[in-house]
Amino acid sequence: MLKIANKLAKILVLFLSLVFLNAAKAHFVANQKGTLNIARNSAFLVISIPISAFQGVDDDLDGLLSKPELKVHFDAIEQKVKEGILLFASGGAIPLNWVMIDIDHSTSTAADLPASHLIVLGRYESNQIGNDGSEHNSSSLKNLEMHFTLYGRGANEQVEDLTITRQHETQWLRFSSENSRQSLLPSVALIFYSYMKNGAIHVLKEPDHLLFLLVVLSAGGTLLNLIGLLSSFTLGHAATLFASLWGGVSVSDQLIEPGIAATIFCMAAFDGWHHWQQKVSPAYIRLFLVFCCAMVHGLGFSNSLGNLTQWPLGTLPFLSAIVGFNVGIECAQVVVAFIAGLMMLTLKHAGFKLHQTHNSAYVSSVVMVIGFVWFFERVFYAS
Repeated sequence: MLKIANKLAKILVLFLSLVFLNAAKAHFVANQKGTLNIARNSAFLVISIPISAFQGVDDDLDGLLSKPELKVHFDAIEQKVKEGILLFASGGAIPLNWVMIDIDHSTSTAADLPASHLIVLGRYESNQIGNDGSEHNSSSLKNLEMHFTLYGRGANEQVEDLTITRQHETQWLRFSSENSRQSLLPSVALIFYSYMKNGAIHVLKEPDHLLFLLVVLSAGGTLLNLIGLLSSFTLGHAATLFASLWGGVSVSDQLIEPGIAATIFCMAAFDGWHHWQQKVSPAYIRLFLVFCCAMVHGLGFSNSLGNLTQWPLGTLPFLSAIVGFNVGIECAQVVVAFIAGLMMLTLKHAGFKLHQTHNSAYVSSVVMVIGFVWFFERVFYAS
């Protein structure tokens, strides 16, 4: 009875696949876009793939695939699809079954005309049938990852967008040759940790952010004052990050990069002017300046965080990502401050005579020169 039930279930799946295929034909399927709907132990895939991703199938070399060409090369295309769209779960790879392939006619009303893209439908199923005919769940659809490698040869065929859904969860992913393997619907904790790590790395690998931190820290002050300055920097770039993601604020890199260099120069010039005047600026003014400069740096952060839009705005995964990213930035800044302080203490214990005012003046002078050079380099490059 169980074998009969399994066969009936497969027939039903085939029938539904035919229905979905006709629906996919009837509705617009944008090129290089698709959906993956996860339900229990199965995942249903509908995706558009460029013809140029498959070698040796375009017999007349017109850059398109016709019905006769599809019929001749169907098996090879199917195998390539199974190898190029891999789904992994905690129990290992999940096979893609019930693959259906047809020419994408979304840009043409004639069903017999060749097309530049294929529509592929398939079903990933973690349930397997044992030798005794009993059904068991070999791997649940948890900790999912997808590996996509079917990119075309055209300049506009180097990415693939996929919408992932599971009940009330939604995620949008963009695959490319540089980012071909991605996690699907990860846990909130994993999202937070991943973006916290990204935030820390983003600060530590960018010399302009590190140089700005050096200027901020070189003025010295109490531990509480330094923490306040670092927190002001975090709040400043967080403000523009939120404005960019929620308010749609967008600024070109051609303006942001020179702007970041200008903040470095201006902050160093501000400190240098006070050293020359032998004055100490009020703490609130310095906090305000750091906050304003950080807003410019935040625009740079937002441009590097386009993948945050893979979750709907305001959802828990989205908030976890943006909070984790900012926490990572704050942690990296604290680490930089700790290392800088440790180096200063080491030099003092080694017998070097260090004067805070002189040191800060030297740092401001050097950073002013670097910021000035960077500004004109980036203006020239942007032009």
